[in-house]
This record gives sequence, C-alpha cells and structure tokens, in this order.
Amino acid sequence: MNLEHVISRFSLSASDQAPALGQGQESAVLVPLLEVDGQASVLLCKRSAQLRNHPSQLCFPGGKVELQDKSVITTALRESQEEIALDPLQVNPVGILPLHTTLTGFRITPVLATLAQSATWQTHSDEVEQVFTLSLSLLAQQEVWQPVQTRLRGKTVTFNALMTEHGLLWGATAKIVQQLLARVA
Repeated sequence: MNLEHVISRFSLSASDQAPALGQGQESAVLVPLLEVDGQASVLLCKRSAQLRNHPSQLCFPGGKVELQDKSVITTALRESQEEIALDPLQVNPVGILPLHTTLTGFRITPVLATLAQSATWQTHSDEVEQVFTLSLSLLAQQEVWQPVQTRLRGKTVTFNALMTEHGLLWGATAKIVQQLLARVA
C-alpha cells in the first residue's frame, strides 16, 4: 500500500471535528505518514529512558495543549518541532482521527499528516531516544499483534501490542495505529 492509496482512502466525516481546547488533560499527537521504499509508513518515536512519564515507550510526537495553541493541529505541529525538530512547513495535515481517551485521563487528538519528501527530523533529543518508521503493510497484518495483559490501578487490562525491534508498540499509540488502519486498509 503506497501513500497515495492511504490518503485517498482517508476521508473526513462530520465526526472528525477537532475537540474544544482547554477541557481536562487535552493533548494532540502528529501521526506522520511518508513513503519509504514505495510503502506508506508511519513515523514513530521512542521516548527517552530518562523521562519521568512513559520512559522508553513508543509514541507519536506530541504533547499537551498549551494556552497559545489555536487548535490541536497547532499543538501537534509545535510539539513535533520541539521533540524532533520537524519543520511545520514540511508537514501537510490531512485530517483528525477519533479522539482517544487514555486510562490515565488524557484526551489525545491524533492529527494525520503527510510529510514532504524533503522533510527531515532529529533522531535524538532530550525527550526522544530514537525516531523510526514502520510500514502500514506490516502494521495491518493481524497476526503480528498479540494480546498483552498488565495491571493498572489494581485491575488487569488487556491491550493489543506489537513487538518491534525498537520496543513494544502498545497502549494509546497502538490504538491510534489501529484506528488509522481501520480507516485506510
């Protein structure tokens, strides 16, 4: 599946409107798509092991909405520039995926975007240990996803997860990937 195919399959609907800002733990992530060796791929980060929250977890670039942000798209672009030095002028927002609410109370708005062929990013920063891509073709293979159980606040919770060479893709990031695949596969 190439990038043009993915974008043509993605269509905005009335339910894809950006949520109001300033309600609770609002955050936004950029779901950057690019073509790697003729395959539509998604750009992901591995958080630094030195971070207090979610160390070494795989994620999309993004973070909390700040007062100066005019929209969740602004948040996703600002955070991507801060975390991996991705120039907002090299990013073309395509639409908004469904809001994802985490078990820890964050409301994450995923902003789907394509990257210019000339886009560059920093592969290591204070917040990010590594930046890498995974093809949507790999992520769409149901057999690579496995159920993983963990305990959260005294309860057993089961997540679908994918072991990559960069670590375990699970939680909110995995859910967002699966939402994207449901729209474009």
